[in-house]
Amino acid sequence: IVGTGGVAALYYANRIFQFPLAIFGIAIAQTVLPTMSRDALETDADKLKKTLSFSLRVINFIIVPASIGLIVLAIPITRTLFERGKFDRYSTLITANALVFYSIGLFSYSGIKVLVSCFYSLKDTLTPVKIAGLSLLLNIILNVALMFPLKIGGLALSASISGIFNFSALFYMLRKNIGGLDGRNILSSFLKVTMASLAMALVIYICAFKMHLNLFIVIFIAIISYGISTFIFDVKE
Repeated sequence: IVGTGGVAALYYANRIFQFPLAIFGIAIAQTVLPTMSRDALETDADKLKKTLSFSLRVINFIIVPASIGLIVLAIPITRTLFERGKFDRYSTLITANALVFYSIGLFSYSGIKVLVSCFYSLKDTLTPVKIAGLSLLLNIILNVALMFPLKIGGLALSASISGIFNFSALFYMLRKNIGGLDGRNILSSFLKVTMASLAMALVIYICAFKMHLNLFIVIFIAIISYGISTFIFDVKE
């Protein structure tokens, strides 16, 4: 249904997707868990909320530009890493297609790690499991619905949408349990970081597809341009 090489394309795209998630998303979640646990033991809800807010804003700052960078550079990254031997141009294109749709949910999956850590610090392990079960069910339904029109991209998009649902449900339940989570600052940070990331995306698109610069040079330019953009858009993180 999804075309020749679909299983391999999903696997390789997921390996690239997991790279920033593992290095930043999971690492941040593991780092803040002891602090959240201490705040919860001290029954200091305000400190717990501040820790959670700061963690999500740091996720914003790092993961959003990574996500947009992967979307813009999906083909060059896939080609550089894998295109050799039997991994031909067609393999690059279908893998890059899956990577684009996976990257849409990168922030959500990183944020989920932090939110789940917060639930664990509150000694609530059941709520994340229930929501994960609902997300899995949603993923299955979306797989069936989207794999026909979007092929391999539909399966990756299903994973992203279910991840966004998982994050949103966890955030809602946590807010319901302990009160406001500094949502205004988190949203403000997200919007500013997104604008800075889009400015970076324009620069690297020109460098990669108009000027045809080497991928590693483009990534270096991406880091510099994002840094400048964060000052322009007053990203405090």
